[in-house]
Amino acid sequence: MQYFVRAVKYLLFLCVLYVGLEWLMLEFAPTEATAGYTIMDIMQLRFAESRGKMLVVALVVLAALYPRFGFMTSRVEGCNLERDGLRLDNAMFAHGFRLVEERDGVRVYRGDGIMRRLMLMFEDRIEVRSVDGGIELKGMRRNVARVVYQLQTYLHNSRFENSDKE
Repeated sequence: MQYFVRAVKYLLFLCVLYVGLEWLMLEFAPTEATAGYTIMDIMQLRFAESRGKMLVVALVVLAALYPRFGFMTSRVEGCNLERDGLRLDNAMFAHGFRLVEERDGVRVYRGDGIMRRLMLMFEDRIEVRSVDGGIELKGMRRNVARVVYQLQTYLHNSRFENSDKE
């Protein structure tokens, strides 16, 4: 069910984006061919053509595939939630996420602020759980990849912190 909801959200996002771009072109770059038309007229003309129908099919296919390729689970070896929790929080904060829930070895982070959450279509949840030998992050691909890279940098730098004390 979650897969279907994500696909529908993404389809709506793509449709709003497309209509917004068409409206911007109509308002700020009008041509003689579009003079006197409204955005609804332009949309009816676009989708009456075969190219418009192919666009609809492409948007539906793209939206259907998005949940499969837009989300991921990544593993960070050598990281411990208890020991490296502050580093994890800092990596999340650096990319606009804050801790909203912590239970049974699972931390849940969400986008910080309504604009950030809206830009992520309210799919801003990153779940972090302890696994053997590390942690596992689950969420939107681009966000998880950024946080993992930042966290690995923090963990790499922490090695030098420990060697200075000895």
